[in-house]
Amino acid sequence: MRSPLLPTLALVSTLALPAFAADDAAKKTSNLKVKVVCAQDSKDGSRAVQGTDLVIEAGDKVKDAVAIDGNVIVRKGASVDDAVAIHGRVIVEPGARVKGDAVSMGGEVRVQKGARVEGSALALGGKLTVDKDATIEGDKISLSFEIGGKDLVKGFIEEALDDESGCHIIDDDEDDSDENDRDV
Repeated sequence: MRSPLLPTLALVSTLALPAFAADDAAKKTSNLKVKVVCAQDSKDGSRAVQGTDLVIEAGDKVKDAVAIDGNVIVRKGASVDDAVAIHGRVIVEPGARVKGDAVSMGGEVRVQKGARVEGSALALGGKLTVDKDATIEGDKISLSFEIGGKDLVKGFIEEALDDESGCHIIDDDEDDSDENDRDV
């Protein structure tokens, strides 16, 4: 069974190609780099981080693991429903289990010997590496578009992340009513 996410991601990547036609001189030229690091655990058991690695340790059972500008590392004895890295890598170590999909946008998906991915492994703008004796029950997809030595999918993801410098991880379970949202 194919995921409906894959055709959508392919379409978005294709539509983003004109963004690379912009002049490099028009880019921001700031010497000051600010690295934002933040993390969020939600009530449903999901974890998300920005600017650092998300390591799921042995014995942890996590619903969704998401890292932006960082890696998702699933250690031996850990279990994750889905592992997603945006501008980072997903590494499934020996003895680790991903019940759903392992997805990296702008990085590598690496499934090491003795690791198990029960869904699909997808690397957009990066490389899919599967060791011998690793198990992937779903599709194995690696998609890169390289022109002039530059991967367009990875470049698109980097551009999108550069535009946003803050951490905006929102937990939908929290009450988001605010007095400022009311009509006065």
